[in-house]
Amino acid sequence: MKHIIFSLLFLISLPISANDWENNHVLQINSEPARAAFMPFTLHKGDSEISLNGKWKFRWTKTPDERILNFYSPQYDCTDWKDIDVPANWEVNGYGTPIYISAGYPFKIDPPYVMKEPKHNWTTFSERNPTGQYRRTFIIPDNGQAARRYYIRFDGVQSAFYLWINGRKVGYSQGSMEPSEFDITNYVQKGVNDIAVEVYKYSDASYLEDQDFWRFGGIQRSVTVFSTPDVQLRDYAVRTVAVDSSFSKFELEINPKLRVFENKTGAGYKVKAILSDEKGSNVVQLTADASDILDIDHKAANMNEWFPQRGRSKFARMLAVVNNPHLWTSETPYLYHLRLQLVDSLGNVIQQTEQKLGFRDYKIKDGMLLVNGKQVRLRGVNRHEHDPKLARVMTEQRMQQDIKLMKAANINAVRTSHYPNVSRWYELCDSAGIYVMDEADCETHGLRGTLTSSADWTEAFLDRAVRMGERDKNYTCIVFWSLGNESGFGINHATMAGWLHEFDPTRFVHYEGAQGYDGNPDPACVDIVSRFYPRVMQEYLNPGIPVGADKERAENARWERLLEIAERTNDNRPVLTSEYAHCMGNALGNFSEYWDEIYSNRRMLGGFVWDWVDQGIYSKDKGVLYGGDFGDTPNLKAFCLNGVVFADRSTSSKYQELKYVYSPVRFSKHGDSIFVVNRCSHLSLSAFKASYRIMENGHESRHGSLYLPDVLPGDSAVIGQASKYSCHSDDDCRLNIDVFDSNGNNVITYQTALHDNLVSAAGKIQRERNLVRKSMKDCGFNVMPNFYRAPTDNDTGFGNWLAKDWKNNRLDSSTVCKINDEITEYRYPKGKIVVTQSADSLRFDCKGDLPELPCLGIVIKLPCDFEQLSWYGRGPWDNYPDRKHSSVVGLWKSDVTNQYTHYPRPQDNGNHEDCSMVQLKSSDGRIFRIEADDAPFSFSALHYSDIDIATAAHDYQLKPTKYTYLKINCAVLGLGNGSCGPGVLKKYSIDRTKSHTLKFRMYMR
Repeated sequence: MKHIIFSLLFLISLPISANDWENNHVLQINSEPARAAFMPFTLHKGDSEISLNGKWKFRWTKTPDERILNFYSPQYDCTDWKDIDVPANWEVNGYGTPIYISAGYPFKIDPPYVMKEPKHNWTTFSERNPTGQYRRTFIIPDNGQAARRYYIRFDGVQSAFYLWINGRKVGYSQGSMEPSEFDITNYVQKGVNDIAVEVYKYSDASYLEDQDFWRFGGIQRSVTVFSTPDVQLRDYAVRTVAVDSSFSKFELEINPKLRVFENKTGAGYKVKAILSDEKGSNVVQLTADASDILDIDHKAANMNEWFPQRGRSKFARMLAVVNNPHLWTSETPYLYHLRLQLVDSLGNVIQQTEQKLGFRDYKIKDGMLLVNGKQVRLRGVNRHEHDPKLARVMTEQRMQQDIKLMKAANINAVRTSHYPNVSRWYELCDSAGIYVMDEADCETHGLRGTLTSSADWTEAFLDRAVRMGERDKNYTCIVFWSLGNESGFGINHATMAGWLHEFDPTRFVHYEGAQGYDGNPDPACVDIVSRFYPRVMQEYLNPGIPVGADKERAENARWERLLEIAERTNDNRPVLTSEYAHCMGNALGNFSEYWDEIYSNRRMLGGFVWDWVDQGIYSKDKGVLYGGDFGDTPNLKAFCLNGVVFADRSTSSKYQELKYVYSPVRFSKHGDSIFVVNRCSHLSLSAFKASYRIMENGHESRHGSLYLPDVLPGDSAVIGQASKYSCHSDDDCRLNIDVFDSNGNNVITYQTALHDNLVSAAGKIQRERNLVRKSMKDCGFNVMPNFYRAPTDNDTGFGNWLAKDWKNNRLDSSTVCKINDEITEYRYPKGKIVVTQSADSLRFDCKGDLPELPCLGIVIKLPCDFEQLSWYGRGPWDNYPDRKHSSVVGLWKSDVTNQYTHYPRPQDNGNHEDCSMVQLKSSDGRIFRIEADDAPFSFSALHYSDIDIATAAHDYQLKPTKYTYLKINCAVLGLGNGSCGPGVLKKYSIDRTKSHTLKFRMYMR
C-alpha cells in the first residue's frame, strides 16, 4: 500500500502535458531502436530503397493551433498547397523567421514546455511554435517478390514530428540531428501510398538543442523507405583491434545483429563477411551461423558464451586475424572494403550491405593520444553544418568542398560542433583522412547545468548518446565521443559517459564541461582534459589596468592557460582546447604562439579552431545577412560569423595563416643553418617534394629542386646553409622554400632572409621615369595624421574592450591644436598625441592617459582612379603584426578595389606589414609612390575611409567612394582573439611610453 501511494505521489509530481512534444519522457513512439547508418540492398546498391527526397505538398502555420487536424487523411485534398523540397529548412524557403541566438532559448524557459508566453517583442510571441504539415505519395512496386518488411528512415527533422501512412498514425520522434526509423510494414500497400508528416519547430527536445546557431525548422535531412526480407541483418558493429605492439597483426571483429519475423527461425541461414583491399583482392572471408546469433530459444550454453552472468558480454561473433594490413591514419587513409551478406539455406544472398573500413588503433598513454602507436596532435576546426542558401541542408558538393579545403589547409581533425553530422560526412572523413570528434546533440546553454543535474532528464540525455553511438559506431575516423557542449556537468553526463565507455571501449569520451575546481583533476568519466579559449603563457594587454598592477581584466582572466594545465602533476591525461582562436571577422591573431606551446609539451593534444564557416544567410538583394536582419528577436547579431572561411567557402587571409601554422612541415633558421622539422605523425619527409626560389628585390633570380632528407616524424635535420645560396649582398635577398604533397598540392611556403636589405631595396624596385620627389606639404593631396581604425570584431570584443575605449576617448575625432609650423597636438579627453613634422618624417609622442592605440601614422586622400597598386613587403593577402607568418616579403601587384575583404560586418582590413615601397598608379599614368627611409612601414590602400567602414553595419551598406585612402603606419596594433577569448598579446601592442617615427620619401608623376 505504501508503495502504491508513493508511486501515485511520484506520478502527480511529474510534469503533465497533453502534448508529446512537451513531455521529456516521451522521446519516441513506435520507433525502431537506433542502429548503424547503412542502407541494405539485395543485389546492388539502391535496389531495396525508395528516396522520398524531392517535392512534397506543404502547409506552414505559426502555431500548432492553426494546423489542419485531419490533414493526414488520404481523403483530404491538399492539391492547392504549395510545394517544398525535402530536405529543406522552412525559413530560407519563405516560411517563418530564422532566429540567431548564441546562447539562450528563443521561447520562454519553462522546461519541458515551449508554448508559454514570451516577451511581446520576441519572434516567438507570434510564431509561438511553427508547425509544418507535409503530404506526398510513394509507390511500392508489385514485382512478384516474396513478402518484405518495409521501413522508413528520417535522417533528421527539427525538432519533433508525427508520421501517418495511408491515414493511420505510425508514430512520433524527436531529436533534430538523429535518425528516426519506423516499421511501416502493416501500414503500406502495393501500389500508391499516402504519407503525411507533421513537424514542430520547438519541443521539449529543444531544451537539449541550445547550440550557437540559427534556429530553423523542417525536414532537413533525407527521407528513405527501404525493405528487407523476413530474416534480416538489422545492424552490425565492426572493430579493428591491434594484436601486437608492432601493429603488424590486427583482429577484424564483427558483431552482426539479426532479426526474424513471421515465425522464421533463421535455420540454415548464414552471415558472410568478405574483406577486400583497394585493388579488389579478397583478404578475409568469414561465415557465421545465423541461428546461433539469433538464439531464439535462449540456450544456456549460448548465453553463457556470449552474455555471461558475470563479466562483460563478448563482441566478436565473427573474427579473423589480418597480417600486415595497410594502416589507416589521417596521413595514410587506406580503406578496405567490407561486404556483409545474409545467405539463405539455398545459398541465395537475400540481403547485404557494404562499407569502407580502416585498420587503426587508438590509445592514450603517458598523456599522449597514439594512433597506431605514434603520437598525434589534432590540428582541428569546429564545423557547423551550414549553407548560406540552404541553411542546415548539406549537399554532396558542399561537403566535398569542405573536405578539400580542409585538407589543403593542413587540417587533420574536425569536431562536429555540436551535434552528429550527416552520415555522409563521416564517410568523406574516412576517405580523406580526418580525425573526428563526434559530438552528441546536447547543449543546454540557456539553462547552464540545470537539466544535467536532474534525474528527470536522464533518459533524454542518454538518448542523445545512444543514437549517436549506435549510428556512427562503424566509422574509422571517429576518435572521440563528445557528450555535447556547454550544459554544465552532472549525473546525466556521467550516465552518458558510462554508457559510451561500455558500449565502445575502442574510443575515448570528451566533454569540456567536466572540469575540476581549484586545480583538482577533471572528473574521471572523461578521457581528456578540455578547455575553451585558453591563453598562452605570454603577457596580454590589460586596457584600463594601471601598469604594474597585480590585476587582470576579467575578459582576460576568465581564460585559463592551457600549458599551465598540462604542466600539472596531479593528472596525466592529454590536454586539448576544444574551442580556441575565435575566427570572428578579421581575426586569428597570435595563432602561431598557441602551436609553439602545443609542441612544447607532450600532453598538449592540439585544438579545434572556432569555427570553420561563417553562419551567414544569403539574401539576393543584400548579400550575406546575420542575426537581427530578419527581424528576429532576441538575437546576437554578427556573432554567427566566426568562420575560417566565408559562408560560400571563399577564403581570406585567416585561412592562409591557419594553413601555414598547421603545416606538418616546418622550417627554422639558426645561425647559418636552415632546419626542417617533421610535424607529421606517420609520414617521413620523403613523402613530400620541395623546391626553392632565390628572390632578389622581389624578382626570382634562381630556382631549383630541394632535397628533403628522410626525416622521421618528430625529428628535424639541417637541409642546407643560407650562405650557400649566392646572391647580391647589397640587394634584398630572400630564400623561398615551397613544399608539396604527393598530389602536388602546396603544403607551406617558407621564407627566410639571406641579405635583409628591405629598406635600402625600396629605391631599386620598379621606379619609373620622371618621378619627382615631393614633401607632404607640396604633394597636392590631403595628408593627415591618423590614430584610428574601423574596429574589428576582436576590437569590439566580449566585454569592455578596445573599441569602447576608443569611442570614449573620441579617438576618431580629436581636437587639433597647431603649436607651430612643426608641432601639432591631437588632443583627447585625458591625453594627447604630439606630432612633430618635417618634410619627410613625423615623430609621434603620446602624453597623458590614452587608450591602447590601433595605429600611428598618416592617411593620404587620393582620387579613386589611383587604382593600380604595387608594393614591396608582405603579401599577397593582408597581414598584421600577430598574423603575418603566411605572408612573405615580395613585389606584389593588385588593384585597390580587391584590397578590401568584404566581411559581412565591415571592419578594418587590408593592412600589409614590413613594407618599404608602395606605389599607386592612375589610368592616365599618374603615379604616387612612398618609399621607406630608415625602417619598414605598414600600409593599406582602400576605397573606403575608416569612418565609412566603422559606420556601416553591413557590407551591402558600404559604398565605394570617389577616393583612394592610403594609410602609412609606423606602428599597428595586433588582432588578438578578443571577440570570444583573450585579447592582444602585449608584444603586439603600441608602446605609448616611447617616441615613434615614420620616415619616408614621397615621389609623384
